[in-house]
Amino acid sequence: MSFIGKKIHGILNRPSKRKTTADHISFEHASTIGVLFTWTDQRTLEEIEAFISEVRTIKEVRALCYNPTKEELNINFHTVNLTDLSGLGKLNSEVANEFTQSKFDFFFHLDFELNEITQSILSKSAAKCRIGIHSTEGESYYEMMIGINQNAGLTNFAQQILKYAKGIK
Repeated sequence: MSFIGKKIHGILNRPSKRKTTADHISFEHASTIGVLFTWTDQRTLEEIEAFISEVRTIKEVRALCYNPTKEELNINFHTVNLTDLSGLGKLNSEVANEFTQSKFDFFFHLDFELNEITQSILSKSAAKCRIGIHSTEGESYYEMMIGINQNAGLTNFAQQILKYAKGIK
């Protein structure tokens, strides 16, 4: 993305412009969960698939994967990539737009860092409660942040997200 595109993206996807909602519900009464993650490698994908399978036993789950590579991925989730982001910072993906418009009760962002695509999706998301990694940059994107050492790993992070989400009464 060009320098001008990044500036416009920053303006169009400011967290203050995202939809906010005060109608949080308890995890017990939640029915839908959205999961957003970035493709890194097969091992990470297996960890995420295991986590999603676990959550699917208790809730309906939809997942979206950001693919930062130019390779075609053979995975069981819808994907978006950088070509789905216009030079002006607008998402041009029907899949991503449908995902952001879904009124998930909880939205789990399973990445340790934000990027242009995930920022766009998080800022436009209609989810009631977005949960992600604790960071200064993420404060404006999440309703709940989990502070964890990244060396603890993705599986531990995902389990902490689920633990704290279940604690919402």
